[in-house]
Amino acid sequence: PNKMNKLIIFIFVLSLMAVYGCTSSESMSGPITFKEGVERINEIDEKYGATMETPPNSTEKIDMLLMQITGFAASHQDMPSSLKYIVDFRISSLKAEKLHIEGWQWGKSSSIDYGFGCRKGSARILNSSRIRNASAQKGLESLDSLQLLVDNFPIEAKSINLTQKDILFLNAAYYIVQEKAERDARVIKSACAEHLRKG
Repeated sequence: PNKMNKLIIFIFVLSLMAVYGCTSSESMSGPITFKEGVERINEIDEKYGATMETPPNSTEKIDMLLMQITGFAASHQDMPSSLKYIVDFRISSLKAEKLHIEGWQWGKSSSIDYGFGCRKGSARILNSSRIRNASAQKGLESLDSLQLLVDNFPIEAKSINLTQKDILFLNAAYYIVQEKAERDARVIKSACAEHLRKG
């Protein structure tokens, strides 16, 4: 059943990309510009209550937004590099956010901050910390594209209110997520070492 679900999703993504490619007015009027692309991405974001800075509030909406932006990218393969950096950033940062939400799926029990028990909590916290660490890594990866945009296309970056300060802020935020995830894992592995050996 799991493989069948993945196949259905894959077919859906392909059909969505094909439909988007056929109906997109931009694809029929020549190469898309940076400004047109950003406007289109903003329109897609708006449908899911998102912005460049704020992701959707559920993994389901993130999945739908990812499919739409992936479809947009597939139908504009000749987009300028400046726009490609934005698209790459959006895709990676949304994947990071989805992982972050999944990492907190157990609520307060996802972290050591509210106490934990080795028998019931150690496996859950280790799993959560692994997912949150993956989220931070994907988030840091997304910043490579923003850095390229700021370095190589400062006018375009400024037009969407993006500066080096924003990159530094996001970099620090992802590092905090990474450090907390690693700390949780270290504490559990130390405090619950005997339980983990038996398990």
